[in-house]
Amino acid sequence: MGQDYSISILTVIILGSILLAFIYHIVLYCFSKDKLIIHYLLYIFFAGLLSLNISGLYSLWFGATINLYNSIHFNEATQIIYLAFYFNFILQSVEVEKSKSTFLYYSWLSIMIILITYSVVNVILSYKLGEFDDTYGFFGIRIFIFVLTGMMLIRCYKLRNITFQRYILYGCSIYFIIGLISFITNMYRTPNMLINPPEWLIIGSFIDIVFFSIAISYRNKQQWESINLALLNDANEIIAMQNLVLEKQNALEDERSRIATDMHDDLGSGLTQITYLSQMAMNDFDNKSNLFKIKKTATDLVENMSEIIWAMKEENNTLEDLITYIKIYSFDYLESNKIDTQITIPEHFNKIIVTGNNRKNIFLCVKESLHNIVKHSNAKNVIITITYLEILEIKIQDNGIGFTNQLELKTLGNGLRNMKSRMEKTGGQMEIFNKNGAVTLFTIPIKKLNQ
Repeated sequence: MGQDYSISILTVIILGSILLAFIYHIVLYCFSKDKLIIHYLLYIFFAGLLSLNISGLYSLWFGATINLYNSIHFNEATQIIYLAFYFNFILQSVEVEKSKSTFLYYSWLSIMIILITYSVVNVILSYKLGEFDDTYGFFGIRIFIFVLTGMMLIRCYKLRNITFQRYILYGCSIYFIIGLISFITNMYRTPNMLINPPEWLIIGSFIDIVFFSIAISYRNKQQWESINLALLNDANEIIAMQNLVLEKQNALEDERSRIATDMHDDLGSGLTQITYLSQMAMNDFDNKSNLFKIKKTATDLVENMSEIIWAMKEENNTLEDLITYIKIYSFDYLESNKIDTQITIPEHFNKIIVTGNNRKNIFLCVKESLHNIVKHSNAKNVIITITYLEILEIKIQDNGIGFTNQLELKTLGNGLRNMKSRMEKTGGQMEIFNKNGAVTLFTIPIKKLNQ
């Protein structure tokens, strides 16, 4: 098999393209640190070396003697090692080391070992025997390559799971076909061929480089989109955290404003009343009613202060704490007014959080309802039933006189309006109706309790 040392313009052009691709992918690796590019660079390097061997540039640059020496000793080895690293790159692209296909994994190892061993033996024999007849080895190793390559391509197509791998396998399939053309034309080689068999391999490499460039561009695009999406998600998480902090700050400000309002409304008005009554008591020593009024106002202030502090404390933020507090207050208040009390509450509680503002509003609604019973109903017995599932339900029923008509219900005035307003603030509602006395029903959705 003689070697034509004339310059192959086609091979020289492709060699320039391979050199540019080699430089481009070195730069690309420096930025991406993608290990697959290293395997691709090894393949491109030997593709460039093979192109240099068959281009005729050796003869032009170093003379016919050096070119002949290189052709005898290294041309076949360079071509086989080039094919070995090409197979290595293809199998690395489908992540053969992570694949469950033992055939592909052992085929990859076998091909690399056999091809590299063949190349080393070929170089050694060429040094010992000079230019020898290696026809059987030449065709045998290539038939071995084509058979295993065809089998591996079929398996690789089954393994592909991303578009990136599909582009690479398309390029590999075209290269496989062109490799067959190179092999067949080598069997019927003539001096006047338009494209020599080795040039077919270089054309296949060039087409494969185009497909890989498309694949790597697609992969980089996907990676950048993934990075941008990750950055966007991080930014959204930061914004969400900032909004959460802002909500907590607003909630804290609302809580401070509520406490200030409570202090002003409850304590301020009570202290003003005590001051006024104290002045009246000083002016009229014989009238003890003012002293009793001072005592009652002071007692109410202490009670109101206790309620404000209870609502403020974070350790009282569960539904169980709220119901327990209502139970204790109801027993003490109704029994002190000589009203029998029966309270039914759940045996077990889930960890349901209730905000301070909701705790206060619900409790004050219950308190106002009990106050109305003591003041207006003439009841001797009160039944309080508290249940919760998706809705917290507080039912207060007395055996008093009830309401004779809706007009009488409306005349209760501010107390009922306040109760209705407080229920609306919690996202719940209030109902009052007659049933062997009066029934007051408070219902609040559970999901609204911690809002």
